[in-house]
Amino acid sequence: MSYYDVLGVGKNASKQEIRKAYQKLAKQWHPDVNKAPEAEERFKKIAEAYETLGNEEKRKAYDEAPAYGFGRGTSPGGSSRETRDGGWSYSFGGSDMPDGDLFERFFGSRGAADRAGFDFFSGGGGTGFGGMGSMGGMTEAQLDITLDQAYKGGSVTVQAGGRTVTVSIPPRAGDGTAVAVPGRSGRPEEDELLIVLRIRPHDIYEVSGGDLRGTLRIAPWQAVLGGGAKAVLPDGSAVKLKIPAGIAPGQTLRIPGKGLKKENGTDGDVLFDIEIEVPQPVSESEKSLYRQLEQASGYEAGLKKRGQRRGAAFRG
Repeated sequence: MSYYDVLGVGKNASKQEIRKAYQKLAKQWHPDVNKAPEAEERFKKIAEAYETLGNEEKRKAYDEAPAYGFGRGTSPGGSSRETRDGGWSYSFGGSDMPDGDLFERFFGSRGAADRAGFDFFSGGGGTGFGGMGSMGGMTEAQLDITLDQAYKGGSVTVQAGGRTVTVSIPPRAGDGTAVAVPGRSGRPEEDELLIVLRIRPHDIYEVSGGDLRGTLRIAPWQAVLGGGAKAVLPDGSAVKLKIPAGIAPGQTLRIPGKGLKKENGTDGDVLFDIEIEVPQPVSESEKSLYRQLEQASGYEAGLKKRGQRRGAAFRG
């Protein structure tokens, strides 16, 4: 399969058409976004193809000498080194990626990022862009954001390599969303950025695909009689949940379509797992009511059989 076939373009495709094809495929097959087993290998082939076809000299040599098996290699006069981050290997070759502080080169100082309201960090190196690499002139990096920022959307402006770069976060962006940042006029293919968004842990919600999952604690009488509760979404808006009478621990309340965007473009849900809690401290009058309930009820405590499950999800 030729590099043109890999990118899905014709041999007469313009440089802009090749770049657009690469951007589309890179977003689709990036290993941080696509969890299919073949995604990493597919992404490598796409990057290899663009490494050649995105460079006029390399493309000319490839077109003129196909019999030599022209493939992946370093830029003329350059060198190549490999770095591994999270299981994915990036190649920095030739003039595409000079030695030095990658974070400083592409995104200035950490202070500039912090002033913009974002905390850039990575688990290993301390910088905000984990797994930064250069593929065919497009620099790829990971950006850690809060769930509130992902849910609301917006933009952040940072200094990148002597220029101002604005990263636009689409509203309700899911974990792993890839955002392309165009290069500056004059040499767009050299300055392009592909930012993969990673959502940091939240104190209430857990991100699961496009769904947001939290826990709703209710009192015993609410479980029996039903009632209502207020839930605050990551954007600060509040929704009223209806607690149906007879709900049990382990059952779920669901708010359809209020989660994050899924990979297929649909909206995820917001889910609340029910947890029954006895309010503390218990007053004497409350204990008296519990004693009355004990006398009126014939319930006996017992062991639960393994595998027993209760109910499905209710719509809030």
